[in-house]
Order: sequence, then structure tokens, then C-alpha cells
Amino acid sequence: MDDRKRQINEAEQRKKEQAALLDALLARIGEAVFERAGVSLDAPAFGELAAYRRFRNDIADSQDSIQAAEEQMRRFKELEEGIETREKEAALCAKDLAGAHGRLGKLLLEESGRHGSGSAYDDFCGPYRGQADELLSKVQSLEERLAGLEQKEKGNVFAWIGKSAQSLVLRSFLGKAQESLEQLRRTVGERFSGRGSGSLFPETAAVDSLCGEIELKQAEMSALAADTANLKDEKRKISESFSAEGGPVRYIQTLKNHIAHVQNELRLLYRGVGAEAALADVPALDAEADADASAAAGTKGRAGTRGRAKAKAAPETGRPGIIASLLLPEDRENLEAARRMNRSILDCGIVIEKLKASIAVDDEKAKIEKYRRMIQEKREKIAQAERAILELEGFVRDSEAAIEKLRQLL
Repeated sequence: MDDRKRQINEAEQRKKEQAALLDALLARIGEAVFERAGVSLDAPAFGELAAYRRFRNDIADSQDSIQAAEEQMRRFKELEEGIETREKEAALCAKDLAGAHGRLGKLLLEESGRHGSGSAYDDFCGPYRGQADELLSKVQSLEERLAGLEQKEKGNVFAWIGKSAQSLVLRSFLGKAQESLEQLRRTVGERFSGRGSGSLFPETAAVDSLCGEIELKQAEMSALAADTANLKDEKRKISESFSAEGGPVRYIQTLKNHIAHVQNELRLLYRGVGAEAALADVPALDAEADADASAAAGTKGRAGTRGRAKAKAAPETGRPGIIASLLLPEDRENLEAARRMNRSILDCGIVIEKLKASIAVDDEKAKIEKYRRMIQEKREKIAQAERAILELEGFVRDSEAAIEKLRQLL
């Protein structure tokens, strides 16, 4: 029993493996048939050709869509990197521009103070002159106080704590004053560099140089801003298209799943036509084989074989003839292999059925033996019961006889 079950398992495994090989082989045969038919054939009897073309176009379109989506993803990443790079460049440029404005404002205020009321910059710097002098004096005063505080001896711990606290307060005031002074200088520089073309100043070489540097930085800032805006607009459009499709990763996975489904349908189509070609008689290929075989048999044999070949190669009409016309002599090896595999699979199926039938017969025989034993056991129990009944009937008769004797005494 165990050996037969082992044989069944081995036969089923062989059948499964050969079925997989046969499916692959039939799919290759069918694919070859469709590739030859797809160029020029357009026969109503070969209706699968339209489905074949539709599946192939569907796969090609889906692959193009995946490639386009992946290209968009790459472009989206490039845009993010480009925007980040330009924003960093813009931040550095803004920092440099602020520094140039500050230097220009400082230079203008110094030039205005140096030349007095007759300076060409005096009118422009006049509104800021008093605030600048006040902040500059405040900064200088705080710096002197801080320097004097640092020169004091430390003394005891309480003096050191008091000195540290005063130093901290002075540094805070000094930082705020310096920041206010620098902001004022930047404001002066920004307004001077942004003056209208009608306001002319006899600019010095230093002022002229700084104004030229500021113009370059402003032009660079404008170019970076325009470039960043264009990149963000392109990124927004790509992001909107991704949102409409449920996200690029999900969209690509959906397309891949669709391609897998269509490829499976296409394999089934290949296999169906391949099975028709492999499991049906193909006279044209048989004629080719007979003609090749007759080549070694001499002229007479060759002539006779060719005559038979022509008779065999008579063209068929309808679907079988169309499939036969699409097969080539080099397909013969695959066709014969497919037929052998199919016969082998059928043989495995027969062997499996026989082994299963043999096991089933033995199972039924075992049941029969079991039932016979049960019948025998029941019969033995029946015999025992009958003997017990006879014994009890004897007891009944004895009791009845005793009763009769006792009645005579009454």
C-alpha cells in the first residue's frame, strides 16, 4: 500500500513537472505562430489574432506609461534638488547682498561725516545722520565700559560674580546696539542703491564699486528667484498629475499588475494555439519529413516519396490550414516534443488512476473482511443468545411443572 502511494506521489510530481514544461513549450509554439501571423495575416478563421494584437499593444502602452512615470519621478527628484540648491544659493546671495548694503551704508555715512555739510551725500544721509551718530556713540561707549570692566581685578568671589553679571548685561546691550547700527547702515545702503536714475551723485570709486557689486547680486537674486519659480511651477504640475493618479509608486504598481494580468492572458492565448498546432496533424511538415527521408533512398524512391509528399501536402482550408501554413520545418522538433510530453502526461494519468483503483480495490476488500468479521461476531452473539433462551425456557418449564405438583397438594 505504501509503495503504491509513493508511486502515485512520484507520478503526480512527474505529471506536474511535465505539464509545466508542456505549457511553456506550447506557449513558445503559439508565440511563434502569432509572430508570423501578426505581420500580414488577417483571416476571420483566426480570430485570436485581434486579441493578440490588442494584448501586445496594451503591454507596450503600459510599459511606455511606466517609463514616463519613472521619468517624471526622476524629474521630480531633480526639481526638488534644484530648488533646494537654488534656495541655498539665494540665501547666500541675500547674505552677501545684505553685507554689501551694510558696507555701502557705512561708507556713505562716513563720507557724509568726513566732508561735512558740503558733501554730495549730506542731503541723502541727513535723515539718518543723527541716529547713526547716536548708535555709534552708544556702541563706542559700551565697548569702552566693557573693556574697562575686563581690566578690573577679580577680587573676591562676590566681586567676580558682580563683574560677570555686569559684563553679561553690557555685552547684551552692545550686541543690540551693534545690530541696530548695522541695520541702519543696511537701510541707508539699500535706499541709496535703489535710488532713481534721476538722482545723480558724484560717486567715489569705493561707492561706485559697491554699487556695481550690489547690482550684480540683485541681478543674481532675480535670476535665482525666476529660476526657482519655474522649477516650483514644474514641480507643482508633476505633483498634481501624481495626485490625480494616486501617487507615482501606486500608479506604477497598478500598471505592473495590469501588465502581469495581460501577459498571463497572452500566455493562455499562446498555449491554446500552440496546443492546436502540436496536437493536430500537420501534413506540410510530415511531407517535408518524408521528402528529407527519401533523399538517401535513390532517385526512384525519392520520386515516389515526393509524389506521396505532394499528396500529403495538399493545402487544408479553414483554421487548421491557417495554423499549418504558419508552421515551419524548424518547428517540427518542438511539435514532436510537445506530443511526447502530452502522451507522457496521459500515461502518468493512466498509471495514477490504475494505482488509485488498485488501492481502492484493496480498501474495498479490507472493508469486506471487516464486515465479515462483524457478521461472524453478530452470529456468535445470536447463537449465544439462542442458547440462553433455550436454557431460560427450560427453567420456565421446570417452574411450571413444580407449580402443577404443588397445586395437587392443595
